[in-house]
Amino acid sequence: MSEAERSGPRPVEAGSVHVVIGCSGPVGIELMHQLTAQGKKVRGVCRSGKSEAPEGAEIIAGDIAVSEESAPLCRGAGVVYSCVGVDYSEWMEQWPWIVNGLIDGAGTSGAKLIFADNLYSYGPQDGPLTEDIPLTRFGRKPALRSRITEELLGVNISGRVRTALVRASDFYGPRTRNAMLGERVFPMALAGKPAQLLGNIDQPHTYTYVPDFARALIRVGEDDSALNQIWHVPSAPARTTRQVVETIYKLAGQRPRMRVMPNWLLTAMGSFNPLFGELREMSFVWDRPYIVNHDKFVQHFGDDWTPLDEGLEATLNWYRENS
Repeated sequence: MSEAERSGPRPVEAGSVHVVIGCSGPVGIELMHQLTAQGKKVRGVCRSGKSEAPEGAEIIAGDIAVSEESAPLCRGAGVVYSCVGVDYSEWMEQWPWIVNGLIDGAGTSGAKLIFADNLYSYGPQDGPLTEDIPLTRFGRKPALRSRITEELLGVNISGRVRTALVRASDFYGPRTRNAMLGERVFPMALAGKPAQLLGNIDQPHTYTYVPDFARALIRVGEDDSALNQIWHVPSAPARTTRQVVETIYKLAGQRPRMRVMPNWLLTAMGSFNPLFGELREMSFVWDRPYIVNHDKFVQHFGDDWTPLDEGLEATLNWYRENS
């Protein structure tokens, strides 16, 4: 363990550090790379204290959900980015403590809190997703994300912490393994084996490229006029999942092969494996068109997203090099 991990964050000038909570995941790692490339002081925090961090970033072991750790982890921060990922099976237990720690840590340091979010709080919808859709009370996980949204916007209104939520659709990119477009697709394409998929793969679906997600987080974090709001990350136009996977196999020089788990089997397996039961609740993400509107972000910050084929090729190359 390094000296930084033993003794906590290095002494810094107040407000000078960009703190990335969840620095071992793909979004957190990409965010740190982009921030350091801009010359920012970066501190990454994760429970393991291990990360594929860029040179110059300070990485420390810590758990934002532990109340006595939250303030020291965020000391000196001007912006705190939450890129935390939690296993579905632990959501109900872990997320309330994580959110409390984020609010306490950012509030103590006087930092802005930029929350990397998903789209679950909209629940089942039949049209394009926009930021003004009312929060859902559907299910367990979508309703939990709604409560998190209310809490994060509420502390902003009360003046306790300045916050913003930046929402991405299902993301893909380098280092992204646990996702629909992750280790069950790209390595399979390279090996000429069937991709493992869920849901109706002939419905159009928005996919977000991880570098675009990180760039959007930074832009919102730099703009005080973007606070106390929800923002959708600009993403390439939606295609069906079948079309996306066919493109991946074409880029890999392989004939497309796909294996899709039907919903009835997902339900049956949920009786034996809690993860499949948790996935079944989220079937609305995959059984209908899932199209994310990002007009609000474009009007405020400008239009800037990576073409889908370009992002898929970069991701495939990463898997090829790291297989």
